[in-house]
Amino acid sequence: MTTGIILLAAGRSQRFGSDKRCTPWPGQECMFRTSLTNAVQSGLPVFVVLHPGDSDILNHCVRDEVQASICPDADKGIGNSIAYGVHTNQDWSGWIIARADMPFVTPGIYRQLAASLKDHDCARLADRMDHCGFPTALRREHAFNLMHLNGHVTEESLLKGHDCARISVDDPIILRDVNFPSDIPEAV
Repeated sequence: MTTGIILLAAGRSQRFGSDKRCTPWPGQECMFRTSLTNAVQSGLPVFVVLHPGDSDILNHCVRDEVQASICPDADKGIGNSIAYGVHTNQDWSGWIIARADMPFVTPGIYRQLAASLKDHDCARLADRMDHCGFPTALRREHAFNLMHLNGHVTEESLLKGHDCARISVDDPIILRDVNFPSDIPEAV
């Protein structure tokens, strides 16, 4: 059973004010590199979804031997990027849907999500207050619906009403993404 990570990096960073993926990050050259490194260090296959015009980042991924591709419909919304990533990796038996603006997610969290798909068709992370966060994981049973997401509808819409595995993470990192320059830590 192969579960892989779809790393969504096709957003336009409108709230951030510039391309946040290339923003310097403590301990790494940039935020995207931190997210990518954490995903790769999980030992799971990784596929990066980019938007048109991202040829430089695509070339970096290829040079680093990370699978990546440009989603032609990325500007239509995150749902299109998820659908593209899952469609491109239909041979996987499960997908962890991760956001590149969440560089705090550790390799261990990715491995926990993948392991949970052995016994459950979906998995969510939850903090000690039971607030759900990201990334999420879905098994092959959800492939058709994942490949038909579009616009601003995400995989979260598919998890409603399902008895997903809940993985407790005693850290707010699962709720923490980078939307504004002030979200970047001074030191990690």
